[in-house]
Amino acid sequence: GEIIRQRMIDMLTSGPIVAIVLEGVEMVEVARKMVGATEPKVATPGTIRGDYTHVSYGYADAKKIGVFNLIHASASPEEAEVEINVWFKPEELVAHKPSYTQFTLKED
Repeated sequence: GEIIRQRMIDMLTSGPIVAIVLEGVEMVEVARKMVGATEPKVATPGTIRGDYTHVSYGYADAKKIGVFNLIHASASPEEAEVEINVWFKPEELVAHKPSYTQFTLKED
């Protein structure tokens, strides 16, 4: 309950963070592929978790500690919307449409 919540807050605020919003075609899937599997131990080399983390769920359970996850990526567009609103004010988001999107995105 409250102890777990406080530990999570302590972990999330234990160091500097970088919060970003990515936008693009199927971006949740693309971002999660770059981030790697949620369990750091099984994340593929070349992903952020695969290259910079190593703890397993088994180790964390045995030590009765949380898995300190280096990075978070939203699991769905709906979750992303909620999380964007936690971290950013609308005026902090920048609309950017590179010229090459004329070749990759079709306006409806």
